[in-house]
Formats: sequence, structure tokens, C-alpha cells
Amino acid sequence: MFSRSRPRGAASRSGTTRPSHPLTAPVVRVLALALALVLGTATTTIGLPWGASAVPAHAAFAPASAQPVYVSPDLSDGKPAPQPVAGAWIVADMDSGQEFAGSATDKQLAPASTIKLLTALALIDVLDPEDRYTVVYEDMLVDGTKVGLMQENTYRIDTLFHAMLMASANDAAHALGNAAGGQAKAVELMNAKAAELGMTGTVARNTSGLDAEGQVMTVTDLLIVSKAVMENDYLMRVIGTETMDFPGHDLPSGEHVPGYQIQNHTKIVGAVPGGIGMKNGYTRAAGGSFVAVVERDGRTYGAAVLGAANKTRESSVDLIEWAYNQAELPDLGTVPLTPEEAGTDSSRGAARGEDAAGARAGGDASGAVDTTAEAASADETTAPEAAAAGQGMPLPARSMLVVLGALVLAAGGFVLLMARRAAARESGRHRSHGPKH
Repeated sequence: MFSRSRPRGAASRSGTTRPSHPLTAPVVRVLALALALVLGTATTTIGLPWGASAVPAHAAFAPASAQPVYVSPDLSDGKPAPQPVAGAWIVADMDSGQEFAGSATDKQLAPASTIKLLTALALIDVLDPEDRYTVVYEDMLVDGTKVGLMQENTYRIDTLFHAMLMASANDAAHALGNAAGGQAKAVELMNAKAAELGMTGTVARNTSGLDAEGQVMTVTDLLIVSKAVMENDYLMRVIGTETMDFPGHDLPSGEHVPGYQIQNHTKIVGAVPGGIGMKNGYTRAAGGSFVAVVERDGRTYGAAVLGAANKTRESSVDLIEWAYNQAELPDLGTVPLTPEEAGTDSSRGAARGEDAAGARAGGDASGAVDTTAEAASADETTAPEAAAAGQGMPLPARSMLVVLGALVLAAGGFVLLMARRAAARESGRHRSHGPKH
């Protein structure tokens, strides 16, 4: 006769259940946690550049459930201006200074990489693009987005300006500051240039725009600095460059790294009809920032946003497109775009005092909607810079977590193996000493 086999753990003839080994359940839980750690950390590590943050742009600035997401409204004639999801925003005529719409236009907010426009204006006064600069180790150490400068390699100043304004490279901004006499000197030049241009709401603390205590700018000042950049032929050629072959470099080991192509992160030139630039930015503390200028049909309009939760480029371009579509534009006063205008304008303050309720608060409700899982995707402009904002866990630290997780997983597997062997031996003893039939 033969007996029917029972599934493991099924009731025995005595009516009891054979218990699993007491170590098995805890070990399985440990293994599950270790596996989650390894998979999660490895997922955020793979494909990210050195110093990159693993947090998406929209999640880094605020929880998705806490922020509405900007959705393009109807931009046709007679419709109210779009309402960016931002701490401050403005759209204006870059020739006359006429402000068409805006919100908190004199509010001081962290500028992120849009401050590189001021860096460029201040440093081009003291640097020759044809000169060369030899990179030092401190240039490489700067946080955030980098172009990949290597110490003891020499680059043209022109190359560094392209890297800073096209690819928003913080290592290039730091190198330009050193070339101009050091970081403190560069910041001094930046604040002097801001004062010269009438940028009364701007304080510079570094050349890159990385978060720094007291570093602020207003959207009005963003238009002012953009106007000044527009009058500099060299900087406009740099900003108008869509792609560039960046030179290779030699490593301390003697190995040569070949050159590579860099792209213009702002995606205004060549992407928006009549687009002539200017600059994007993002850090966790600042949120998204953007300033765009478009010239079309003999009119030049500019828009700027600061402290944006999402869609900085889209909302900036929408503001400009809305302005071009209007047969008659609101007049909220004049932005003093030049130093001469800054000392004489009075209508701008009056308009702001009245809060310009009609055009300022008359946004279409479709301009901002409640967040959904689908709408909360990262901004196509701020996400790349957020991914390289350098304020998350450094790559070596994340790699160490992967190794640690693997070690925990291996140790747990060994303990589980030993537990199973012990359970097998115990089961064998029970079978050898059990009743015979």
C-alpha cells in the first residue's frame, strides 16, 4: 500500500500542523526589505550623471498633490492672459517696456540658473573670448549641472561662455568667475552690473545660480537683464547657438577623452517662431525659472517666471503667444528696461499700486488645474536641469547603498539556507523516530 503525500504544512494524522522553522519568516522579511533597497537604489542610480538628483523636477519642488499643474489655456484674441503656476511672472514689450500682464512682478525670489545672464553680462566686460583658461580642481567640484571640465586642461573663454549659457554648466560659470579674478571678484562685478542696469530687486551671491542665502531676483529684473543681453552682439551669438562640439580633455592618467556635442537647454531658438533666447533654471529651493524673448512681425515680446512648480517653458511661451494674438493689449505701466528709463518712470509704480485687477487677476481657470497622476509629469524644460541639480545624494553614496543592499541580501540568503538545512535535519529526525506502520 502507498500513502497519499500531503502538501507541506498540511494537517498531520494527529490533527496538528507542522510549523515552519521559526527563523524563516523574519529572514524572508529581511530579504524583501534588502531587495527593495537594492532595486530602488539601483534604479535611481543607473543613467544619472555624477552628482545628479534622483528626484523628478515636480516631486522635488513640492508634492504632486500640493501643486496645481499648468495647462495651456485658450490663447486667442480677447482671452485673459495665461496664469503660470509660479511665485511671480510677467509678459511685456521688450522695446517699449509696456507690461501686458503679470503677478508679483517685484517679488524677490531665488533665480536659479537664469542669473547666468547677469554673470555673462558682468564678466564679458573683463574677459576676452579669445583668451584661454586652465581649469583648477575647484571648478570641477561645483555642484549641479556640468559640462565636464577637467583640471589642468585649457579651454577658450568663448567655449566656457557657450557651455554656461547653452548647457547651463555650473563648472563653466565657476571657471569664468575664476578667470575674472576669483569668485568674490566675479560676484562683486555682477552686483555692480545689476546696479548699473537698474535691477533694484537683484542680489547675486554666486556665478551659477545654485541656491545661496540672500541670492534673489525679480521677474522685472529678468526682463531688464535680458534687454541688456540683447544689446550685446557676442552674447546673443552664444545664446543663439543650438548645438556645439565641445572639446575633449586629457585625464590625469594620461587617457584622452574625445569631444562631444552640447545642446541649448532653453529650446527657444529654432523651436519657437522668431525665438531669440534666453535662459532656463531650476533648483529644489528656487523651483523653476525661465525667461524667453521672441521677435516677430516687428514686435519683440518677453516673458519671465520665477518660483514655478512646473511647465516653466510652456507657460513663458504661452504668455508671449497670447500677447501676439491680442488685437489690443492691456497697459499696466512701463517696465524700465534701460538705466535711463529706471530713473524717470512713475506710471509703473502706480499701475502696480492698483494691482491692475483686470489683466492681472483675470486669468482663465483652465490655466491651472488640480494635479492628477497624468498631469504631474515633470516639465520638459526643468526636468533635465533638476535631474542634474546636484542637490540629491551623490552618485558614490548611492553606489555604496547598492553594495550594502547586496551584502544584506547575500547575508540573508545565507541565513535562510542555514535555516532550511536545520529544518530539513529536524524533519529527518522526526521521520526516523516516528511510529512505524
